[in-house]
Amino acid sequence: MDDGQAIAIRPATESLLDADIEVLKLSLRTTNVLRLNELHTVRDVTRVPAKKLFVLSRLGRNSLREIVESVNRRGLRLAE
Repeated sequence: MDDGQAIAIRPATESLLDADIEVLKLSLRTTNVLRLNELHTVRDVTRVPAKKLFVLSRLGRNSLREIVESVNRRGLRLAE
């Protein structure tokens, strides 16, 4: 449903998106896998669809669930 209007992002959300993935409070294993795949900020993570995250080297189903839940708790979601 795109009516051509840009969606305004609140400054707090913008700040969260630019934050290091440490703010997601993920397990060390999950954090390390994201970093190994050059995903360093919350914005980096949310730009990747769940299907693409799942195929990252050494990222399993539980880690993916952990990422999705953490992102969702902060009012964000992964790309589709």
